[in-house]
Amino acid sequence: MEEAQSSLIMVATFGLSKAVANLFTGHLLTSIGRKWSIVLGWCIAAIIPYLLLTMNAPWMAIAANVALGLSQGITWSTTVIMKIDIVGKRLRGTAMGLNESAGYLAVGGASALAASFMDTNGDFRFILIASGAVILLALVIALLLLPDTRRWALVEAQQEYDTSETTPANIFAHTSWKNGALRLFSIGGLINNANDGILWALVPVTLLSMDASLTTIGFLTGIHAASWGLGQLFTGPLSNTGNIKTLCASGMIMQSVGLFLFPEGALSVLPYLLIGIGTALVYPTFLVGISNNSHPVWRPKALATYRFWRDMGYVFGALTGFAAGALGYPSLAFSMIALLTLLSGISFLLPKT
Repeated sequence: MEEAQSSLIMVATFGLSKAVANLFTGHLLTSIGRKWSIVLGWCIAAIIPYLLLTMNAPWMAIAANVALGLSQGITWSTTVIMKIDIVGKRLRGTAMGLNESAGYLAVGGASALAASFMDTNGDFRFILIASGAVILLALVIALLLLPDTRRWALVEAQQEYDTSETTPANIFAHTSWKNGALRLFSIGGLINNANDGILWALVPVTLLSMDASLTTIGFLTGIHAASWGLGQLFTGPLSNTGNIKTLCASGMIMQSVGLFLFPEGALSVLPYLLIGIGTALVYPTFLVGISNNSHPVWRPKALATYRFWRDMGYVFGALTGFAAGALGYPSLAFSMIALLTLLSGISFLLPKT
């Protein structure tokens, strides 16, 4: 139980720092621009391998986790808005599918490789050195090759939107609760990442308690991340012309089925596939839904608000898992979040009021 609580704390600190970074990135994008925002994010990431390689106190692990959340919040939010800037409305779903797919295929591949390496070698330092090399490469690309894409967004605003449209007085409030469509996507994002947070924190602990090897754990969690990643290559384009709310409902309901199955099928591939494919259906689609309902001028802050709530889902998921553990029924966390995921899916099928 102590291992589970430690994992939940790490998930919560990561989620909180990433959520705050997401919200702050909305202001960064409109002040220092897209290019320098992503450079800042990778500079923060460079702290992580140093902290872990020199770690001699628990606070350094927590600090590295916070730095990871800040870096991911800034870099990933920036790549999302940059792709949306460039492609315009017609191929928005395809761009989001490619962006999210690239990220989560990397997560799936890296988790499987790292777990396999640790199972056979056990020296974590080599993994950290490799991550440092990746960060350095990303910084070089950001500095030398990436353009600032705001001018594409301004062209879209002039060509496809009413120039007299006013910016909401409070974009955070407008996205969070005032606009019905934006609110629905924001709540869906929060619940989606809550179930992901529970999986991230409790799946390894659950599998270790069942005497699964690190390779098996890496394989099963890699199946989840890879199906999530590969699936978005197909689900992203669907949101270009498909019924966005139907896609969201299907994905959330599919995830809920996988979560209900998990306690009894933790060593089976099926729950991981259902949750992964269900997430693939909603992840790019939520982003497209937010983008379609926001003007290019204030879209960065709307997306930043959505991503704030989405990654606060990690905190919500961690608290749910902690509460279930405190009650003495850790598996209850999966049932609780499965029910919320199901209800979120159904909400996308309800008629507008």
